[in-house]
Amino acid sequence: MSAPTTPFLRRATPSDAAVALSWSPNLDSLKRWAGPSARWPDHATMFWSDLTQGDFVTFALESSADGVVGFGQLKLREPDFAHLARIVVDPRRRGQGYGRMLCSSLMREAPGLFRIAGYSLFVYRDNPVAIALYASLGFSMQGAHPRYPEIELMTAPLHAGGS
Repeated sequence: MSAPTTPFLRRATPSDAAVALSWSPNLDSLKRWAGPSARWPDHATMFWSDLTQGDFVTFALESSADGVVGFGQLKLREPDFAHLARIVVDPRRRGQGYGRMLCSSLMREAPGLFRIAGYSLFVYRDNPVAIALYASLGFSMQGAHPRYPEIELMTAPLHAGGS
């Protein structure tokens, strides 16, 4: 029996985005992680194009045993924050620590990409599991999104749970 390997973060490819899309059976499910303005793509190439518009840096969390288990992005938000965006874990793999690994890995990656003082992310207010995870990583609630009151802004200082 071989020893288990630690999942690792790497730059995502269009095929990784197609895998992440497959975890969402419908548009409502997709919007929960891709954002309230997400549209259902006609094909995976269109989805990759939508995800990579703007200055997002896109990542996949890969496990040698399970393949791609997570997907997320980083973007410089305002002048000082690395924004964690479009964070999703394979629904079959939830509860196994991959969400924590994904977020922590993104937080470790961000200072190498951007000059930052902290981190930010948006989360649906009715997602207590995600809110608890983010709080355990040092994020705190900052108030409602200006256009989407059902979404909360959370921020964390640079020294928060990315190590």
